[in-house]
Amino acid sequence: MKILIIGAGPAGLSAAVNASNEGNEVTVFERYDKVGLKVCGEALAREALEYVNLKPSEEFVVNRVKGFHITFKGKFVREAAFKNLPNAPGYLIDKPKLLNIMLSKAEENGSDIFLKTMVKEVDPASGKIKLENGKIIQGDLILCADGSGSLARKHMDYSNYETAPCMQYKCVFPENEFTTEYLHLDIIGEGYLWVFFKRDYANVGVGSPNTNSVSAFAYLKKFIEDHRGKIVGKPRGAPVSLGGPVKSFSVGRLAVAGEAAGCVMPLSGEGNRFGLYAGGIAYKPNYKDNFMQKYGKNMEISRKILSMVKDLNDKERIDLLSCMEDPLGVLEGNWPSMKSFFLKPKLLVKLIWSFFAG
Repeated sequence: MKILIIGAGPAGLSAAVNASNEGNEVTVFERYDKVGLKVCGEALAREALEYVNLKPSEEFVVNRVKGFHITFKGKFVREAAFKNLPNAPGYLIDKPKLLNIMLSKAEENGSDIFLKTMVKEVDPASGKIKLENGKIIQGDLILCADGSGSLARKHMDYSNYETAPCMQYKCVFPENEFTTEYLHLDIIGEGYLWVFFKRDYANVGVGSPNTNSVSAFAYLKKFIEDHRGKIVGKPRGAPVSLGGPVKSFSVGRLAVAGEAAGCVMPLSGEGNRFGLYAGGIAYKPNYKDNFMQKYGKNMEISRKILSMVKDLNDKERIDLLSCMEDPLGVLEGNWPSMKSFFLKPKLLVKLIWSFFAG
């Protein structure tokens, strides 16, 4: 099968690595001259590397983290250990290095990869794509792994697709300002701020699903100042999908994967693991069924939980964070256990009301 892949991010390169390894004829088109340019916290779950047959390596793993340190608008709430769970974000990675390793692996398998090459149009009926220079290329399958602004939007139902604006800085903090082996999450209403430590600096960013992104970005700058952080380089911003999987993953000879398919956990904004998984199966039969069974249904639950959290006030959000038995499980799109609300029955009633009202 001749597969044309648009986008050399986690989903696109996972598809290239796996499909070419199985003898398919693969061509990848990436609009930029480098991979890994999109803003990213760079946390990665342990199981994710299995989807591209890689083992953790110091070449791209820059920190191994033990758990979450959770605050609410700067006030400590709790810590949550990962306990070596395979779905826990145990690694901080250098994403461009990981993607370049995957790119090389795909090329070794026979894939053709064209950087700085823009695809302008896709035709699901014929399997043809049109490049910016006017060249037409025929394929058996077109895989759009080209992010939130995907070319597939012209041909598929994206009515449930939503995004939240995010912004991130590279920062250096004084020694002992943070515990570097933890992922620091500061919940700010519906969104959250993150501090993820790499070797020489930390990724410090914020994302908020509400429309008041200006106040969220102002909060980010003040947070950095309050913690005596030094900004290194310019900020980077990007929209992140939070609507859950799109209604269909394919039409005709066109399929979507990664953020282009809404393969992002809405409550956490995690996307790398799901892009790697989706890309690895996007060219196979029963693609969407298999994705939904493994991750997609949890993404839909996560979207519902995010919607329910919007109806809570700050005290109720702190109570929710405090009483959850398994915060990681909730971030994974699992409903909180009923036991979590033993001492907060009013909160449980409000959440149930929000669920049915929504």
